[in-house]
Amino acid sequence: MKNMIISLNELNKRETGKIDLNFSQKIDNISYCDNTYKLASPISLIGKISKNAKDEVHLRADVDFTLIDNCSRCLEPVEVPMSYTIDGFLVSEDFDEDSFEDYDAFIIDTDEVDLVKIIEQTLDFNLPQKVLCDEDCKGLCPKCGTNLNKETCSCSETASDEDDNIDPRFAKLKDLFKND
Repeated sequence: MKNMIISLNELNKRETGKIDLNFSQKIDNISYCDNTYKLASPISLIGKISKNAKDEVHLRADVDFTLIDNCSRCLEPVEVPMSYTIDGFLVSEDFDEDSFEDYDAFIIDTDEVDLVKIIEQTLDFNLPQKVLCDEDCKGLCPKCGTNLNKETCSCSETASDEDDNIDPRFAKLKDLFKND
C-alpha cells in the first residue's frame, strides 16, 4: 500500500464486502490550503471501506499523526498531535449532494483511493485554530522582531516617550485629540 493508495476493484466487483485498513505509513509532508506541513510521525490509519445496502462506498477510519506547524505568536516550530475519525462516503463527481447531507463526501474519479488526499481534505475541521508553543508565549517584538521568549530587546526601554511609538504617517492624527 505504497503512498496509501487503496484499490476498490474487489469491492466494486462484489468479491468482498469490505476492505480493512490497518497500517502506519511514513509520509514526509501533507498539504492543506496552500500550506505544506512536515510530519513528525508516521500516519497511523485503522478502519475500513465498505459498501452499504444502497451500493454506496463508505469510509470510516481513525487517524493519528503529528504535524509541525508554527507558533502563532513567536513563529517557532511546534509539534501538533492530530487524532480524529474520518467518516464519509467515496463518491463520483456527479453525486447527489442531498443524499450525503449529514456525511462528508470525498470525490474519487477512479477505482483507487488516495488516503493521503482524503486526510488532507479532513484537516479543515481538525487543525487547531491557533497553535501556541506555550500558553505564556511572549511572541515577537512588534518593532524589531526579537523573539521575546529567548531574549529581551531594547525597544521596550526606549519606548518610554510616547511620541517615539507613533508611526510618522499617523503623527498628524495625534493633534486631533489634543484639548484646546
